[in-house]
Amino acid sequence: MLKIGVLNDIGQVPDPDIYYSGNGLAITTNVYEGLVQYEPGNETEAVIAPLLAESWESNDDFTEWTFALREGVTFHDGTKFDATAVGASFERRSNVNAGPAYMVSGVSEVRIVDDHTVTVVLNEPNSAFLDYLASPYGPRMMSPTILKEQAGDDFAKSYLATADAGTGPYVLSSAVVGEGYELSYFDDYWQDLDPAFTTIDLDVYSAMSAMQLELESGDLDILFNPPTSSKQKYLDSDAVAGYALPSFQVGVSYFNPNRELLATPEARVALFNGIDWASLVAQVTPVSSVVSEGYYPTGSLPVDLDQRELEFDPDGLASWIQTLPSGTSIQIGTGAGSEDGTQMANIIAAQLQAAGLPATVTEHQSSEVFSTFYEDPASSPDMYIATNTWPDSNSPYMHGHVFWDADGGLNHLQCSDPETSELLAEALKTGEAEKYLAAAQAQQKAMCAPVFARGSDFVVAQTWIAGVEEAHSIAEPLTLDFAFLSIDK
Repeated sequence: MLKIGVLNDIGQVPDPDIYYSGNGLAITTNVYEGLVQYEPGNETEAVIAPLLAESWESNDDFTEWTFALREGVTFHDGTKFDATAVGASFERRSNVNAGPAYMVSGVSEVRIVDDHTVTVVLNEPNSAFLDYLASPYGPRMMSPTILKEQAGDDFAKSYLATADAGTGPYVLSSAVVGEGYELSYFDDYWQDLDPAFTTIDLDVYSAMSAMQLELESGDLDILFNPPTSSKQKYLDSDAVAGYALPSFQVGVSYFNPNRELLATPEARVALFNGIDWASLVAQVTPVSSVVSEGYYPTGSLPVDLDQRELEFDPDGLASWIQTLPSGTSIQIGTGAGSEDGTQMANIIAAQLQAAGLPATVTEHQSSEVFSTFYEDPASSPDMYIATNTWPDSNSPYMHGHVFWDADGGLNHLQCSDPETSELLAEALKTGEAEKYLAAAQAQQKAMCAPVFARGSDFVVAQTWIAGVEEAHSIAEPLTLDFAFLSIDK
């Protein structure tokens, strides 16, 4: 058994057509599989590799993608994987219509060529479609038998809240919200593996400190994303092994245009540029992140193209504050349990207070950020600090879409800009890097959800666990491919 801690539960049910957060990736990426994946163990770039599709090709304008499907794959319920499962899985994601549904919204047809060949036809060109499929939130193949027999009146959502319909190396054998989850190795898994760990136990904890105590006493085997204050200690430790691994994680400062204080781009620009982000990152997250030198996560665009120097303009901030009506204050939100986010928000609040703008800091659960913020943005914080969030994949479109578009799944405070969205849509059709850069530059003028840092994925493991780097994917934070871990004897 491999014992792993989960902080504050996973936030949503472990249904890959619904799940759109962090902790639960440890479940969804080990229980379900898509047609393609980002190559595990590749920590320098995002390379798309085969998974349930052995090969693929597209037409010249990226409107048709043909996949040769792997034979000999079995779903956990015993159903054989074939071309019918692709159509059923895409259709189910569209019907559920949760956050990740945009990845199949452009699919007009899944054309079955034969039992193990399908052509996915799109309504319009999509140069990022393979990145959609490789994303940890991308479409996962589900047993058409389960989707039919357990459909009920909610497309099998009730059933898949505590069970699964995947092909992955592990089966979801237990799910108790607020208590824990258990994964069991699937003996009929299509890859010829002899896993070191046949059971993965994911217990829910209410405090990171409790997880750290159990890790350090040997009662917990792996810990994801400890507080920055502990990371250097783990990197230097002989008792446990700390790993700072490349990722697409970014620090994002959200601004709320639905509140009077930050309703204009000029106000948002003055606030963002009035914060010394370089000093803030160096002070709060020196081990896990660096100040961002570009608009996108590392590697989304060529390094020589995605270049931007963060401006620090305290005079502009002071001038803006002087224009505010007497009694104006600002609310700065951050994630509950995020030590880094809370520390950063408190420092910003103190600086704004000193500049003449009273500030308060509030903490918010993930369930609130992903629901209440969207339902009532006018009652949400003026500003929200996320020190380690991430886009859906390495594609610059997928970063831009989820953070900047009006319907983006990570556009928590509902701030968008028509010019940015138009440029993103144009870039999607051709994949031209220059158009993605233009979209980012337009967003910077609108100042809705700018990136201020680029971060790593941090894992702490017992020293007898081997293969951590090889089992890690640059695109999948807070998880490992557990079946590929081994024991160092």
